[in-house]
Amino acid sequence: MIPDMSPFLFFQRMRTLACAAVCVGELILLAGPAWAVTLTLWTNNIVMPSGRTFQMPITASDPDGKPLHYAASVSNKKLVAAFAPSSNRSLLINVSGVDSNSNPFTGDLVLQLCEDLAPTTTARIVTLVNSNFYNGLLFQRVVSNFVAVCGGSTNDPNYESGVTIDDEYVASLIYDGFGQLGMVNRASSTGGGTHDSNDSQFFITDVNLSVGSANTNTLSPEFLNFEQPIFGQLTSGFDVLARIMSTPVGPNPNDSSEMSAPLSNVVMNSVTIITNSQDAVLRLTAAVKLLGNVTVTVSATDAENQVATQTLQVSVVTDTNTSPPFLGPIPNSIVVTQNVAATFMLTSTDISGLAVQYGVEDIDTFAFPTNMYITLNSKTKLLSFSPDLTLTGVVDMIVGVTDPIHSYDTQHFTLTFVPWRSTPTMTIVPLKGSMVDSAKPLGDRISVSGTFSFNNGSDGTFTGDDVLELTLGDPASPLAIQIPANTLETKLSKGTYTAKARGVISGFSSNVTVSAQISIPKGTFQISVSDFDFPVALTNQMLEVAIALGNDYGSNVETWVESKPGTFVPPAP
Repeated sequence: MIPDMSPFLFFQRMRTLACAAVCVGELILLAGPAWAVTLTLWTNNIVMPSGRTFQMPITASDPDGKPLHYAASVSNKKLVAAFAPSSNRSLLINVSGVDSNSNPFTGDLVLQLCEDLAPTTTARIVTLVNSNFYNGLLFQRVVSNFVAVCGGSTNDPNYESGVTIDDEYVASLIYDGFGQLGMVNRASSTGGGTHDSNDSQFFITDVNLSVGSANTNTLSPEFLNFEQPIFGQLTSGFDVLARIMSTPVGPNPNDSSEMSAPLSNVVMNSVTIITNSQDAVLRLTAAVKLLGNVTVTVSATDAENQVATQTLQVSVVTDTNTSPPFLGPIPNSIVVTQNVAATFMLTSTDISGLAVQYGVEDIDTFAFPTNMYITLNSKTKLLSFSPDLTLTGVVDMIVGVTDPIHSYDTQHFTLTFVPWRSTPTMTIVPLKGSMVDSAKPLGDRISVSGTFSFNNGSDGTFTGDDVLELTLGDPASPLAIQIPANTLETKLSKGTYTAKARGVISGFSSNVTVSAQISIPKGTFQISVSDFDFPVALTNQMLEVAIALGNDYGSNVETWVESKPGTFVPPAP
């Protein structure tokens, strides 16, 4: 018998019962026990390197399928916990195969894509998935304690989509975990591979890998860092991946020394893109000086405020792996006018802190370019390609970064130098000065000043990327001097271009001292050159003063007056 009590107290008492009563008309129905949100960790103990980020998969579910809210707390604030954006979509791969016990299986792999960190790579994969490219394709290579590779044709493991994309590296995405999703390309940590060759094939690392594994066979493959780009993390289906990894294998048809070809087909029945509001990826970032154990408590809360929690023990150890450096983004192509420097900011990342060096190569000659002057500003990281005066057309280039241990990470780009206008855009008039052809070695000198004006076709401006070319002396064999743009020797201020240089190699002379100033506001120029020998003696009096500054160029050739032996001055106006 129920004692007398207020309706409110009766309701409160009933909420404490194991079964809730629901009134329908005159009947009282007993509802079954409420379902609860679940949260699962594939492992409750991980090892990660200090100064690095670990992608920790979180598997969870809400009985109503509603989105879950995640939170994490840490016992040491030197370990930062943050969840990957819930907007990141996932790959859902339905797989069938035969496991190590010869038992057939079918199950799902759910892999969250790193759309926030690797947008180009994930966008390409999404395009392939939405075109049904992967449906029916095989896992053609399975290496226990390493990776399962898929995405090639059923009949040809080397078949791909035919569209390649560049490497997309992020410092926080390294191979220190398990169930990580990476791109297959032809790069190699030992050198000789080809970067920026990612196509359709990808792989998933084994479920039993760890940085701190006592078994060297189950160490996380950190040697793949910044060689094979990471673009996702397995969050559900670890048992399915384990069965894939256990499938019986035979000799690889492309490498008979490796036992990796499944003896029974492991097939991707279907691959789709889904919005996964249940699972999550917890990104744990350890401070550089953090070592030791940290406790992380993870919670998942559903729309009814039901909470599930799990505790993760994190051991932070010294990073003994040395990862290669990688380049930041660069332009695919740059188009400039003849005699204008092509420039872009060159950045690189080296998480191991080794000294890096950069390299540039002309793809057509497989050598350092000889038709341009290349500078890298150590402070601003501005890379500048100052072309020779006559260089036009397309130049295919690669730029790379390396350290003392690894091979280059490279990127390809093209430089296009569009020809000048066919007619000069500057009129030059030398007014005073002299050209001295001295009998002393390196005793020749030039000092000339005058006026200039812009002609049709000029925009009447100079830029910091303009290369200065001076052509002085005998028109048939003049002294040719080039001062590259974007160096300590050049400066553009309020329309006045100033250049000073020493040690310029020009014509047949070296150790030349040059000073030049060209002012748009005043319409004047001043040129001074010393410490050189003219390529040929000034035996005639027809002399040239030519200035090319970026898009603008002009020349004056006329008979100078020999004021005394070996000294020539401009004719009187």
